[in-house]
Amino acid sequence: MRVLEARYPIQDWARTMTPFEVLISTVLSQSTTVANERRGFEALRARVGQVTADRLAAVSEGDIARAIWHAGLARQKAPRIRAIAIAVRDRWAGRLHTILAFPTDRAREELMSLPGVGPKTADVVLAMSGGHPTFPVDTHIARIAGRWRLTRRKDYESIRAALEQWTPPEKRKAWHLAIISHGRTLCKARNPRCSDCPVRRDCDWYLRKRAREDRAVTHERGSSTKVKNARSLSAR
Repeated sequence: MRVLEARYPIQDWARTMTPFEVLISTVLSQSTTVANERRGFEALRARVGQVTADRLAAVSEGDIARAIWHAGLARQKAPRIRAIAIAVRDRWAGRLHTILAFPTDRAREELMSLPGVGPKTADVVLAMSGGHPTFPVDTHIARIAGRWRLTRRKDYESIRAALEQWTPPEKRKAWHLAIISHGRTLCKARNPRCSDCPVRRDCDWYLRKRAREDRAVTHERGSSTKVKNARSLSAR
């Protein structure tokens, strides 16, 4: 991770955003690309001005859906976003700072009590806006954690627990961002660029893959030698 952290400098996308904006942005990011999430969020901002709980609670689901259509699944995300806004407005006076001031476990529980907020969304808000030592898990991180054999389980909580077990609390945010960058750049789901990977010698998946390839080459060479020997005997 020290190698990856040096290779991928931190790009803290949440640095200029409020906790509520990070929450809505994370909801928009579900099942879409970063570029489409950004387009959806900026269109939402253009529609309501500053993205706050009060303003989103005051507009219709239809208006929200029309604004965020770039992010995909607008009809599913719009009612979720408005319900979150209403809950934050009514229960927390429109502010998430009160929740983020709680200890991590309680803050996580309170965030997950909001409509449509699951563990990943809660962990992103906690890590990116609240300075809490959670390790959010997205598809890139889940894939790489599996390739590194940090856990054999594939459910969110098991992967998160394994990552938090293996990482110091003060490094989790930076390493979360570094692994995501690594997954987008080199360690892709299809056709990973292992030859360019700076940590391939420590990657269990790569070592197993290379061992299989070496055995295949050895087998192919052995078969080729047998064929040549057989031809040589026939010629005699």
